[in-house]
Amino acid sequence: MKHSVSSVLLALIVIVAMLAGCTTPVVPQPADQAAGAGDTAASTGKTKVTWLTLSEWPGTDSVAADFMVDNPDIELVLEKVAFNDLFQQIQIRLSSGSDTPDVVSVDVPLVAGYGVRNWLAPLDDLYTPEEKADILEAAYAAGSHEGSMIAAPQFTSTQLLFINKDLFEQAGLPVPGPDDRLTYEQIADLAKQLTQDTDGDGVTDVWGFTWEQTIRIYQLQAMAASLGGKAIGDDGLTAEGVINAQPWVDAYTYYSKAFNEWKFAPPSDVDAPELFAQGKLAMMIAGPWQIQRYSTMNEGAGPGFNWSVSRHPYFEGGEIVTPTGSWHIGINAKSKNIDAAKRVVKWFTTTKGAELWWRNASGDFPAQKSVLSLFQTDPQFEKGTFAYMKVAADEATVNPVPRALTPGFLEYEQILQTTFDDISKGADVQTALDTAAQRIQRELDKYR
Repeated sequence: MKHSVSSVLLALIVIVAMLAGCTTPVVPQPADQAAGAGDTAASTGKTKVTWLTLSEWPGTDSVAADFMVDNPDIELVLEKVAFNDLFQQIQIRLSSGSDTPDVVSVDVPLVAGYGVRNWLAPLDDLYTPEEKADILEAAYAAGSHEGSMIAAPQFTSTQLLFINKDLFEQAGLPVPGPDDRLTYEQIADLAKQLTQDTDGDGVTDVWGFTWEQTIRIYQLQAMAASLGGKAIGDDGLTAEGVINAQPWVDAYTYYSKAFNEWKFAPPSDVDAPELFAQGKLAMMIAGPWQIQRYSTMNEGAGPGFNWSVSRHPYFEGGEIVTPTGSWHIGINAKSKNIDAAKRVVKWFTTTKGAELWWRNASGDFPAQKSVLSLFQTDPQFEKGTFAYMKVAADEATVNPVPRALTPGFLEYEQILQTTFDDISKGADVQTALDTAAQRIQRELDKYR
């Protein structure tokens, strides 16, 4: 069956829901739709496997049909629900001991939490050594709990530095190229020069630099990691002495200065991607899904200025670290169809299924190295700004570091969002991190 890459480009703006904080209304699948599929499976002697997944991904039915062509003894039923409802349904149904759904889409920061509750079946025997080696190491590790894989990596993600080339040229500054990697120190120097009060009224109307997700650990964690900081203790349950250690203090002192001393970053509640689209932001760390947005806005004419991307930054003398993490697939530990469910998971996370899902369903970066390499050879990514997708696909393989592997991730993330917001508004960095560490530690102690 012939497939097109066009849908991957159309889907990029929709993907990475956990990162974008999607608030789509709940739209559960009608119950009779799943029931009808079950009746069909029973009448044909097939094994029915239900997969609870996102409704936001286009083209999933087409790829599910491809799976059933390759596996004619399995009836794959997709129970598609909106983002917020997915987590609610997993919580309710798996905590009750229900044997359905058989397969669930799992946002990777929640793997450890599901592991602690024993909701997901082990998948250690799923891959051959060669297939395991094809999966990005960071994605494989993020899908594991206590040494056992319980969620198979389907996607990965990364970040880039977006650049307004016109603002650089107007300031007489050299424009970083797609393969350049600036240090945070270089960014600070450039951002100070690029920040402008063009009207002379004492109000900044062109900003030098900021983050797309200004207070989210997904983008900000790489700063501390570049300086050698850990996201969490090795046991997944220790925050004190970790997130308030010196690498974190140094990283987020830089972050604080960007807003409060150097004043080249706009307030943390500003919509940074929109500010960039308006030509009022010179540099922004953002996800490659913004490539789709800026390449197609205004009927493909772009945002009205010349823009480009470069590699994710790092601290001078520190490690090059890139953010990562996306969707995995797990199997309900209570499923009555474990063997058939494993075939579903393996097909969608190895070469053929992973490629079809990337091309036709989600558009997010695959977690398989062999499929990621297709960005380098597919002619779709040779032209114009979509060539930046090649850079992003390669960047996804450069020392990606997952978010904290802890069963208390939701509490961890929520507390840190408040902490980063406070720091961006001038709170003392050490005091704010000490308070955050104490609060997070109290939450993590509940999991001991």
